[in-house]
Amino acid sequence: MKVLLFGASGNLGRKITAELLKNHYDTNVVLRKKSQHEIFSDPNIKIITANPLNRKEIENICQGFDVVISALGKSVSMKDNSKHTFQQVDYEGNMNILEEAKKARIQKFIYVSAYKAEDNIQLKYFKVHHDFSEHLKLSGLNYCIIKPPAIFSAYAELVDMAKTGFLPSIGSGNYKTNPIYEGDLARAIVAEITGNNNYLEIGGKYIYSRKQLLEIIKTHTNPNAGIQAIPIKIMKVILPFFWIINRNLYHKMAFINKVMQEDLIAPMVGEMSFEEYIKGIIKV
Repeated sequence: MKVLLFGASGNLGRKITAELLKNHYDTNVVLRKKSQHEIFSDPNIKIITANPLNRKEIENICQGFDVVISALGKSVSMKDNSKHTFQQVDYEGNMNILEEAKKARIQKFIYVSAYKAEDNIQLKYFKVHHDFSEHLKLSGLNYCIIKPPAIFSAYAELVDMAKTGFLPSIGSGNYKTNPIYEGDLARAIVAEITGNNNYLEIGGKYIYSRKQLLEIIKTHTNPNAGIQAIPIKIMKVILPFFWIINRNLYHKMAFINKVMQEDLIAPMVGEMSFEEYIKGIIKV
């Protein structure tokens, strides 16, 4: 079975690629730039260079494939300075892919969305995920929409912050979530290749408060780091200024501010703990 993966260069995309190979799928990945080709050294991985945001570049790209997996999405990392918006990447880019998939009459389209996106459409990050999911449901294609609350690598940049001695926390940090390791999520995604239309809400095996996640990072990175709580009231005052300065940054901060104020606990499926993950990336 021939599988075409978009968003392959991200942390989750790389794990999906490895899982496809492990399960002996004909693995094909789409990368925007030739400079990204060095990410994959396995000769069994076929690389296509194309930008999903440019419809002409991906014209007929899905022809001859059985399954399309899209992990395409704009990063919420503060280190991401790309000018493209959530609307352009997560919605328009995926819509371009979907139109090509429909044209090619593929057997299955798997999309990585966001947990509780439908409940938070007032925020751009969640709205684009929800809107595309609705289009996919109505596409006539066999589909699976995967909805994790978060993946472990979303917290990786906090390791660098801890090394400087400072870890920010919005609000009390008492709300809980169960992020999932990318490898665990990738296994679930690849397992869905042979399934029928469905949603899959999936989180990690362990539940943590936001404060506990920061404490784990602190313990294994820099025990002397200080965790600085930023009151919600202050965030409400600051957010409008981000809108004026940088719209992309505003949408990221609005997303982070929202998820820090509620429990986001998906069905517990993954195996790796957050502690194991942090220990692993610190060793690297």
